[in-house]
Amino acid sequence: MAGKLWDVAKYWAKADDFILRLPDNGSIKGVDVPDWNHVEEIQPWGWDRHIVGVLRKLGAPDHLLPNEKQLDVIRELSSRKTTVRIMQELGFENRWCKNEDEVLNAIESFHGKAFLKAPWSCSGRGVWLGYNEEKTLLRVRKILREQGAVEVEPVHHRVADFAMEFWSDGKGSIQYEGLSFFATAENGAYQGNLIAPQSVIEEKILDFKVCTAQDLQRVRTQISAVLASIISHHYRGPLGVDMMLTPQGIVPCIEVNLRNTMGRVAIFQQKMQENADF
Repeated sequence: MAGKLWDVAKYWAKADDFILRLPDNGSIKGVDVPDWNHVEEIQPWGWDRHIVGVLRKLGAPDHLLPNEKQLDVIRELSSRKTTVRIMQELGFENRWCKNEDEVLNAIESFHGKAFLKAPWSCSGRGVWLGYNEEKTLLRVRKILREQGAVEVEPVHHRVADFAMEFWSDGKGSIQYEGLSFFATAENGAYQGNLIAPQSVIEEKILDFKVCTAQDLQRVRTQISAVLASIISHHYRGPLGVDMMLTPQGIVPCIEVNLRNTMGRVAIFQQKMQENADF
């Protein structure tokens, strides 16, 4: 794991696991590597071509690495097109627009104002409030030219942010790992996670009085089923689904992260603390 990311792997690593430490400067000179013959699986923070290239230079055999086709699938599933598919499956109105007319029509259907999102971006980047006007189209044209589509969704009035963390087995099954509660800036940039028992996190969410425990369970069940359908056969590893509380209740999918997340780190950090206290 690169930089400080390897620090957090200790929260879920087993006693006989090897944590690969990569320096911040990107150099692999002098990096301590495992005996690859005894490695059964590699679990990076997230898969992309860069980390595959680094691991290959460090001697990792191909059978432990995703191939080009698998990397393409992971990248495609990591786009906001997956968010749109999930939201549409659950009866929401998010739109996936491939040209200017589709974007303008979508904005108009949302009363002339909507959130627009680039297919690939994170931490609030590539997300902006758009109107049915030329200024919006200038940015839309750039995103369409560079990434081929734009997600358009209704404006939600945020009360709080939270997420559900899962593990996909790559064979069609999804395992729920827990709730995470986090803070964001006005532009959606991540600011930090609450480290607390699951009961405390659930109580904090319910304290906003916009959803019930039954609502949380329903969303968990629905999201698990959709993830099993569209993701789990194509991806093995951790994934987090960012959600939002609004005055109308839960918006069940703001973004899907096919990788480790700081929410997952918080869950496992709490588990380690509980085991130490025990």
